[in-house]
Amino acid sequence: MKLLILISFIFSILTLPINNTYTIIDFTGEPQQRWQVVNDGVMGGISQSTLIGHNGFAEFRGVVSLENNGGFASVRTMAPADLSAFEGIRITTKGDDKIYSIRIKTVVNNRLTPYAYEARFKSTSDDWTTVDLPFNSFKPSYRGFTPRNVPALNTSAVAQIGIMIKDSQEGPFSMNIQKIEAYSETISENRF
Repeated sequence: MKLLILISFIFSILTLPINNTYTIIDFTGEPQQRWQVVNDGVMGGISQSTLIGHNGFAEFRGVVSLENNGGFASVRTMAPADLSAFEGIRITTKGDDKIYSIRIKTVVNNRLTPYAYEARFKSTSDDWTTVDLPFNSFKPSYRGFTPRNVPALNTSAVAQIGIMIKDSQEGPFSMNIQKIEAYSETISENRF
């Protein structure tokens, strides 16, 4: 009977999910990445945005304008990583109840892809929130359209991470970010 209880206990430990993460971007310390602002001015719009470092987080803020066929604001940074051992992207954020996108660009044939893969999430204004975006929720996007004949997201060739606000969300916006991580909730085979 004791042996059966011991075996049950060991089995239950071995099958517990483990939360494994890899920090891609961490604003809780000194920012290490250089961020590039890319707004709708590239197509005649007048939206504005910036990413400002604070003590323990960064703030993505600005104003989205629909004038001159505009309507988006974004920031991005190079973040080369092999994320194939993970299940998705996790962002710790506090915002303004608007919809944002995490955008990933990859490398194909030693070149950065012109299209991105994006997943959307709603920021909350109540308190810091952790949002998990599974890789299978990332869809290809190119200049607001879904491109055809694009391969599935290759998580082993991630090159760039970005944050965007779009979809006619006109007016001021502000979202705070502590971390962007890759996460995996897998069963560990080497617990001991």
